[in-house]
Amino acid sequence: MNHATTGHTAPRAIRLLIGLYPAPYRGAHGDDIHATFTEATQDRTRGALLREYRDLATHALRLRLRIGPTDPAGRVLAQAAPVALALAAGCALYLLLPNLAYRTQNPQPSPGPRHAMAITVLQLARAAPWLLALGLAVTGRWRAARVTGVAAVLLGGGVQALIGLDRYSAGQPAALALIGALVLLAPAALVDVTRRGRWEMAALALAVALPGIAADLYLAQYLPLPVLAVLPIWLGILTAPVLLDRLAGRRRDPLRAAGVVLGTLPWLMPMTTAAAFDLPRLHLLLEYAGACAAPLGVALAVAGALQLARRVRADDRSGPA
Repeated sequence: MNHATTGHTAPRAIRLLIGLYPAPYRGAHGDDIHATFTEATQDRTRGALLREYRDLATHALRLRLRIGPTDPAGRVLAQAAPVALALAAGCALYLLLPNLAYRTQNPQPSPGPRHAMAITVLQLARAAPWLLALGLAVTGRWRAARVTGVAAVLLGGGVQALIGLDRYSAGQPAALALIGALVLLAPAALVDVTRRGRWEMAALALAVALPGIAADLYLAQYLPLPVLAVLPIWLGILTAPVLLDRLAGRRRDPLRAAGVVLGTLPWLMPMTTAAAFDLPRLHLLLEYAGACAAPLGVALAVAGALQLARRVRADDRSGPA
């Protein structure tokens, strides 16, 4: 890089962002990056300037972490991001109605209009950005969905901070941060925004939300545990068919299969922190984590059996008549 041009005359923020690039890439393309960035941000609004800063930072991080479109990690993240986004949006849609479900089954005097308004605002602040991000994703606008998803992570973390954290909810900000990282770093060019990929995201989200809402409204009194307590297990059940499709279906792709698993992992993080704070009950938490991961394990076993059966049939056909 020519430090006479980019090292001294460039604004500090640009120099810091260019510094995120790997040294060989920075040395070869630093001047071009600076010139292109300067041209792209000339006479732009503050919002557009912030978007350019974000794009420059994420591009640099992808190159430094080797998660570009030609890297295996890029394909893993390209599958993990839409799965994580769809599950988060489905959970957000389900959690929009917990108070309504509770009041339907447990009528009691209202604590007051201000309290009800505050609860409604917090619920909307937590859920609405995820639903908007999902809507953008299923209409094929993944780049806009990525920005909205990151905003959802920040708002969700802020709401959680207002509500407060205990030993069982301490993992939620970490889970949100992981989802945000997956969505932000996934190469947009590799994310499946075909009709099938978009329908898959929408189906995952609705399959999370609708059964949970129905169970809360009509089946809660018959269930041994609250629906929210078994939600991570349900998420594993829902993603198991997607994992099986990536391993044994027409679109077989082991790297994208790994992405399905990675996109589901954030929902196990609250249990990880709970285990750290509650060591005497560690065995119970490990059993619960095993129950959450069991559907994915079954999908792996079924995929392996199908692959073995296909190989046996192929050997039989190629054998002597």
